[in-house]
Amino acid sequence: MSVQGQWKLLVNTPMGDQRFTAVLHDEDGIVTGTMTNDANGLTAEVFDGHSSGDALEFKMNLKQMRMTLAFAVSVAGDELEGKVKAGMFGKFKVRGERAAA
Repeated sequence: MSVQGQWKLLVNTPMGDQRFTAVLHDEDGIVTGTMTNDANGLTAEVFDGHSSGDALEFKMNLKQMRMTLAFAVSVAGDELEGKVKAGMFGKFKVRGERAAA
């Protein structure tokens, strides 16, 4: 399953829903790209990304909070769903869909 492309993600947190736009590149299972917070426009590089079958994992740093977000999701066609670990704040549900080309 290719994760290549632009994705709209929604992370459910105790502070409310957080929306991100991810632009992902997948080359032989190595995933790179960027994540942009839709609310404030801050962009971070995706790192430690890899995909295998329908599994996708990657990380990004939230510099303003000095925190790493670690995403672990399953991809089914143009949708994804899973969890994001936000340091000491725990894990939150994330879901998303591929943006129309």
